[in-house]
Amino acid sequence: MGVCAGLLALAVGCGRGRERAGSAPSTITVFYFEEAAFGPSWDMHAKFLVFLPLVARNDEGELEGRLAERWERSADYRDWTVHLRRDVRWHDGVPVTAHDVKFTMDLLSHPAVLKVPPGAFSLTVLDDSTYRITCHQQARGSPLDDWTVFYPKHLLEGLDPEDFHQWDFWARPVGNGPYRYLRRLAGGMTEFEVNRDYYRGKPRIERVVLKYGQLSVTELLSGNVDVLPYVPPMDLLKIEGDPRFRVYSYLEPGGSIPKAILWNQRHPPLRDARVRRALTLAIDRRELRETLNLPEGMPIADVLYTREQFQRGELPD
Repeated sequence: MGVCAGLLALAVGCGRGRERAGSAPSTITVFYFEEAAFGPSWDMHAKFLVFLPLVARNDEGELEGRLAERWERSADYRDWTVHLRRDVRWHDGVPVTAHDVKFTMDLLSHPAVLKVPPGAFSLTVLDDSTYRITCHQQARGSPLDDWTVFYPKHLLEGLDPEDFHQWDFWARPVGNGPYRYLRRLAGGMTEFEVNRDYYRGKPRIERVVLKYGQLSVTELLSGNVDVLPYVPPMDLLKIEGDPRFRVYSYLEPGGSIPKAILWNQRHPPLRDARVRRALTLAIDRRELRETLNLPEGMPIADVLYTREQFQRGELPD
């Protein structure tokens, strides 16, 4: 039996006092766990401020294009032809092309990097906006996922992959997403300004500041940040009912904060499926949610499910 949840806290009227309508640009300050948010780690959501994935998931959990405009696949899902948008540019004004995609995928499978297993795929550029990828084995990052982002070949192709994790590019990234790098204070913060050339239109928030440090609700209570992207359930008691803040719960399948009960089948009584089933049915799920201080309505599932079923709320409770 397993669930996964997160809690996000947002200061109501965030940024108030720092700007007035029609004067200074709106700014939002977000607490962030670590400074290396844009490169070597797969698990940093902040990269989507700066870089575009091929696709993203809508509210129904279905894929829709971002960098990719459309795609076709073979019946066995091994061969994919991807057509990129032609109106996306890197923040330095250079067009994004299929050569950037190939460069990135080759980089991620380089022996010094190994984010994708070598030999997992072969990728052929057909023209500046089209490429074909053939999958030879299952691997994260291909052929059409919503997590991998891509890097500018014209800026990185001369760098040594052996030094991948130390590239200065990660501290001062040049991307193709809604925000562009503005400035950085080592160990303290990174500031981004809106990308006015963003193909989906100018974002409403002019600037985003990522402030680094130890996770603490005190940062939110003291006004040092406007957003805390994760609130430990027990710390939620410190801000619940405070009119200065809004708390949002979010759920994601297979996330990084799972809550689960796993039966140890090496213990003789638990080898019997009837015993495991009886213990599962004996658990008061609503009381369990309250004990863990999880959001009401949190689904608890005992079955396999797809991401789409999860996001549509089709799991049995």
